[in-house]
Amino acid sequence: MSGRRQRWSELRARAVELARTFEQRGIASYEEGAFVAANLADLRQAGITAMNVPEELGGCAATLAENVEIVRLLSKGCGSTGFTFSIHAILTGGLRNFAEEPLRTRIFTAVADGAFVCGPFTDTGSGGNFLFPSTVARRTEEGGYVLEGVKRFFTGYEACTHMVITAALTDEHLQPPFNMVAFFTPKPDGLDEAIVARWSGFALPMTGSHSVAIRGLPVSAEELIAPEGLTPMFAMAQQQWGHYCFAAVFLALAERAYEVAIETTRGRSNTAVRSPLSLMPGVQFALGEMRARLGTMRALLAEYVTHHAEPGDDLMGFLARTCVPKYFIANEAQHVVRLAFDVIGGTGTLAGQRIGQIYRDVRAGALVPFNNDLCREFIGKTALGLDPTQAPRWL
Repeated sequence: MSGRRQRWSELRARAVELARTFEQRGIASYEEGAFVAANLADLRQAGITAMNVPEELGGCAATLAENVEIVRLLSKGCGSTGFTFSIHAILTGGLRNFAEEPLRTRIFTAVADGAFVCGPFTDTGSGGNFLFPSTVARRTEEGGYVLEGVKRFFTGYEACTHMVITAALTDEHLQPPFNMVAFFTPKPDGLDEAIVARWSGFALPMTGSHSVAIRGLPVSAEELIAPEGLTPMFAMAQQQWGHYCFAAVFLALAERAYEVAIETTRGRSNTAVRSPLSLMPGVQFALGEMRARLGTMRALLAEYVTHHAEPGDDLMGFLARTCVPKYFIANEAQHVVRLAFDVIGGTGTLAGQRIGQIYRDVRAGALVPFNNDLCREFIGKTALGLDPTQAPRWL
């Protein structure tokens, strides 16, 4: 086995092992919404947060498929950990592909040294439509920029060491979305004081997705990720990282719900019917349906990760295609989890039950970018030969 393959096998095995630990921690701390800081520290210690470092900088240069696999394995143990880590994986995977030198080396030197990268793309007033940020970037006389705005859902904020921050240039000659710019910058000291609303979520409560005010944050031109005017194109060309990694989170939750339903059913009986629950046709039918639906989701994600990983010449068509597994899996996973809840029954509503945590977390799948409406709009317009960005727009 080559050194690179050996390293990947070790990372995967460690992810499986850590997921079991994360699940036990989550059962104890889910209700209080404690941030998954210890879990992220374990991922850093295991080298998993550095898996996207390029080989020339001593890293594993994990592929898109490998990132999706690690996200899936971690999310089976803890949805909050898997989702928080997925942001870091999405950003470092995408940046490896299009960040130019010398910024690329600065990024991945930091990641190799333990940096955890976060990127809040939801702004006040613009929601999840990240191409139209309400955060602004004003030019300075020295050639840099000053950022002002409020970032919502800043997932992983407490563990963040470096940020990818998007903003809209205030120049009149640049029209949205081509006034969007993005910067890679260290999280500055004192930014913890800028939390304007602490995260308390019904779903994924341990992600620390606070709302944070960006007040007069100076950034340099050297921290600009893509040339002005081209940032939206670069972002759309890397959207597969977001859609496929997010899909992996919610597929994993459905997979774990199926396993929990089986674990809960085996050995249980009901005095009313005087037989083991495993002999009840309804339980068998539900498990059969869950397995079939999971098989479809796995096959779909594998197909897209393998055959729809690069944009090619048709960027808008590619972007629409990446919406397919995100939309299908995010919604299908909810159906599987509902079936698992039916099999487990009323005990699933008790505090500390894993199925109850999964039931809450999986609800977020249809809402994380691209949400259901935006996915359907892009897929439908492309099928009709329309530009997905043209009016009328639903979002």
